[in-house]
Amino acid sequence: METTRAPHERTHGLPATIEGIAIVRWPDDELRVSQLERSRAPRLLVAAPGGPVPDLDPTDSSVDWIYEPADDRELQTHVVALLNKASKARPILGDHGVLWRGQTWIALSPIEERLTEAFLARPGRVLSRSRLESAGWPEGLANGRAVDARIKTLRKRLAPAGVKIHTVRGHGYLAEIQ
Repeated sequence: METTRAPHERTHGLPATIEGIAIVRWPDDELRVSQLERSRAPRLLVAAPGGPVPDLDPTDSSVDWIYEPADDRELQTHVVALLNKASKARPILGDHGVLWRGQTWIALSPIEERLTEAFLARPGRVLSRSRLESAGWPEGLANGRAVDARIKTLRKRLAPAGVKIHTVRGHGYLAEIQ
């Protein structure tokens, strides 16, 4: 995780996400919190100083909170802990094309990242070759067999993260998250 500030500098302008974890101001952005909660997206709530404390479900491993202002070290500590916790249930595609699953991480190429993002957005659903072509190669496909070649490689690369890619003959591919 990169930081451009000094190690103990206080956070003022928070990013929207860090390593696939949504960073949300609480209670200012309750609508976004609700949307993220419904999708079980990992989220770190940043509570206003002296404001109300979020009422979190203790069994929900996809959420944590801290008070603002938080220095970079505290923010990073919470993001890493939440990343490790939340990605055990479902892989998280973080910054710079890194796929996380608990303590396991896999660095992906830009094309592999885009294909993985498409699979993770719709797990258990069949993605057509044309959908994968447009996701992996937004500028156009150089070779008609490129999808097959990348899927073959991606199957091996994503297996340690518990992601299995199945061929659905005549329709496309389906990702199963174990």
